[in-house]
Order: sequence, then C-alpha cells, then structure tokens
Amino acid sequence: MNKKLNIGLDIHGVIQTYPDLFSKLSKKLIAEGHEVHIITGEPKKSAEQTVIEAGVDYTHFFSIVDYHVENNTPSLRQDDKGHYWVDRNIWFATKGDYARRIGLDLHFDDQREYFEYFPKECCTIYVPKINFDKTLDNVFF
Repeated sequence: MNKKLNIGLDIHGVIQTYPDLFSKLSKKLIAEGHEVHIITGEPKKSAEQTVIEAGVDYTHFFSIVDYHVENNTPSLRQDDKGHYWVDRNIWFATKGDYARRIGLDLHFDDQREYFEYFPKECCTIYVPKINFDKTLDNVFF
C-alpha cells in the first residue's frame, strides 16, 4: 500500500445527498487501509444514525458542536430549543483546525465557506447538489 490517506466527509449535503456513492467509496478506502473521517456540525449522538442509514463506513467521527461543548468554548451558547451556536468564524474554522490536527489529505463538503480555513496541504472538493455521483463514480469505480 502507498501512503495512508485521511479523507473527510461531511454529512449534510454530501453523504445525505449521495449515500450510495459515499457508501461505496468509504468501504473501498477503508479496505485499502485509508482513514475516513466524518466531519460534521451536528452532535455525534444525532448525526451518527444518518451515516449508518446511508451505509457509510468510517474510522473517525468529529462533531463541531461536541468539540466546542467538550472544550467549553467561551462564545458557545445554547438556545431554548437545545441548538448550540458559536461565532460564525469560529464555527467554520473548527473543521479546518481538525483537518490540520489530524493531517487530513482530502475533504468533501458542500459548503465552500469552510475551505478557506483548511490547510493548503488538504485538497478540498466541493460537492454540488446534482450530478456529482456520476462524476465521482467515473473517477473511483
């Protein structure tokens, strides 16, 4: 095997939009010895079921909300519905910080706002809402 890669997958707009594609891709990557990181804003407790239902395999799971709760981020607040909020720049930077810490090589996301916070060494791939499965299917399978 060549270099082990660390690949990040967002849930909403990526896994949820193309479950079959990312199920197939995650299984192939893990079978070849790579790491697949689920990287999402939603708490793991509620988000993990979406990943399981999509049939996506993963080696690591990172939640922006869980990270800020665990680290007692000073600007973190919770509304009366139980949703957590933090400054927009802090929110977007959290995925990039995680990518930097773990040495993420490739990340799939449907929100370009995150990309400016990722390290230059990480290839970020924008996932559009339509026809991405046809494009990526030809690349990997």
